[in-house]
Amino acid sequence: MPDFFYGAELTNSEEADYGSQGLLIPLEGLIEEYAPNFLKLMEEDPTIRPSITAPDGHIYALPGLDHNQTSKTPIMWINGIWLEKVGLDKPTTMEELYQLLKTFKEEDPGNVGTVLPLTANTPADLRLGLLPNFGIVQDNGIYVDDEGVVRYAFIQPEFKEYLKFMNRLYAEQLLDNQMFSQTWEQFVAKGKQTGVFAMWPIVQVGFADPAEAMNYPVLPPMTSSTNDQKLVQGMSHIRRGRAAITRDNKYPAATMRWLDHAYSEEGTILSRLGIEGETYVYNEDGQWILLSQDGLSTTETNAKHAPGVGTNVPMNLTAEFFGQEGGNPTILAIYDWVMEELHPYARIPYPLVYFTDEELRVITRYQLDIRNYFEQMEARFITGADSIDGTWDEYVNTLEKIRLDEFVKAYQTAYDRYAAAQK
Repeated sequence: MPDFFYGAELTNSEEADYGSQGLLIPLEGLIEEYAPNFLKLMEEDPTIRPSITAPDGHIYALPGLDHNQTSKTPIMWINGIWLEKVGLDKPTTMEELYQLLKTFKEEDPGNVGTVLPLTANTPADLRLGLLPNFGIVQDNGIYVDDEGVVRYAFIQPEFKEYLKFMNRLYAEQLLDNQMFSQTWEQFVAKGKQTGVFAMWPIVQVGFADPAEAMNYPVLPPMTSSTNDQKLVQGMSHIRRGRAAITRDNKYPAATMRWLDHAYSEEGTILSRLGIEGETYVYNEDGQWILLSQDGLSTTETNAKHAPGVGTNVPMNLTAEFFGQEGGNPTILAIYDWVMEELHPYARIPYPLVYFTDEELRVITRYQLDIRNYFEQMEARFITGADSIDGTWDEYVNTLEKIRLDEFVKAYQTAYDRYAAAQK
């Protein structure tokens, strides 16, 4: 075996399996003695340790930490040019969003002919962006409520109201009616026809000058008939499985010291930016700017000396680090939008946990049938093929017959173990 894995992206089951077999060595003792940078981060953030601790109580792999503002919440965007032309403000409620979409369709402020007021590449993208406005954030349908009880989002009253809202949009052709069947190519080809969307503007709309992204502000969190609090889907900043030390390593202490350097400011800059003067420089404002060598893009140049470009390695990418990016004022403005309008309301629905073999067996056994049936019925409810009120009880009963309760119980058991580890 190699001395250690670096940028291997080990899964949680691989960490647990290889650790229990003795192929990977426990790291908690080495962390305490030889990793002051990472140890300090764990002390400052109590969610890290339980998120990287396997069911047997050991830590077998080090994570990466990514506080990029745009990777911790889903983002939806508004065509700001259209918004200005119709003379409306950004919506603060779901009813105001409906009125905005209706106005886009009726007035065609972009003179595009066929207006698609709301679109997304997949229904899941819309769920992530809009369901929180009805009071639920979820991760593949799973969330933990305020009492520590794990629940399945897609049988809750809030989700039922979400479906009714989406069905209303679909019936009035305010929601892209091809969303359930379109290809990626068909989706991006519609870019200039869209008013509100869930894809980065430069991809959705397709413009050459990145500064044009300033014309597409973020859609803010909104309230609704089932939710009077702003809520946004949150995502963990912890990226597990980035580095692990094997049993064949003769110098585990030295390896841990080397890995720990990546969690320092100097180590993170080296891992992500490379070598100053060759792959990046600082401008007069103290901001870093990536360089490009002849015939290479900035990313290709950067990747020659920065292992954290294109490979997920241990490092601590802070919000301050991303805020020091120079040469691209547009991305800094987007960071500010996200930090001001989305992050204060973000909530992670379910933490990073390790599942036991038995829990994984249960989840794997039932999740495909549950997901397939749910997605089928979601499409039928939104398109009007099935009545939401008339078929709801049958829908819930069918999920229960697919053993939804056992599926949720596995998540509950894992969450209880995670919560106990934080005490």
